[in-house]
Amino acid sequence: MHILLFPVGFILWYLAYEAKPIINDEATLNWEEKNTIKRNKLLNIINESF
Repeated sequence: MHILLFPVGFILWYLAYEAKPIINDEATLNWEEKNTIKRNKLLNIINESF
């Protein structure tokens, strides 16, 4: 029973996370842009190392 509890909890957490409202204001857009740039830099470093 406990083995099934963690996957079900994870699935419910994921669904709740995906259902959160999206706020389209300037601060959120700037934050997303900065994180996208950081993520792309990290992906480039990882791709160059292989």
